[in-house]
Amino acid sequence: MSIIDDVMTDKLTLHGPGFVQVQLDGNQRLHVWHPELPRRACFESSAIHDHRFDFISRVLIGTQCNIEYRVDPSPAGAYMLYLHEGARTACGGRPWTPDGRVHMTEINRESIAAGVTYRQQAYDFHRTEPGGDGKVATIMQKLGEYSRGAHSSCLVGVQPDDQFDRYQWSPAQLWEIVADVMHGKRVTP
Repeated sequence: MSIIDDVMTDKLTLHGPGFVQVQLDGNQRLHVWHPELPRRACFESSAIHDHRFDFISRVLIGTQCNIEYRVDPSPAGAYMLYLHEGARTACGGRPWTPDGRVHMTEINRESIAAGVTYRQQAYDFHRTEPGGDGKVATIMQKLGEYSRGAHSSCLVGVQPDDQFDRYQWSPAQLWEIVADVMHGKRVTP
């Protein structure tokens, strides 16, 4: 049984890995990265994560680096997994519940240029990094969604930022970021 009991209904939100999400029709999301956006305090130690859905993502502007990891349970692993299930907190995220130590091994690194699409399977661990000047826009479409919650990882000994506030910037500020990245750029069909 799923404990994912509520869906984010805000059409425009800030996310801890440093991007703005705009909900679109057709189970699609516009994701916009910008170097001025705030990130979780523990971001450098907690960027590896999975999703509870399959998705495809098309890079519209800039270059996105997608790094995939193999995860092996290990009591001496350098990372703690945190399960995200349950009702959303006042900050807009889900609780971070410790779910076991693991060892992470990078298995694939790919730089995806504008106009190229990549795919990510549910529950496969990865991290994304904006390339170049840090301004990247993608269109992500969810393909299949599952009931079990997603995970983030964090280096053991680093306190996860479970209080990252998705509402710390106003919608007007977030739209300015979207406009800055999208302004004057041609979207590849």
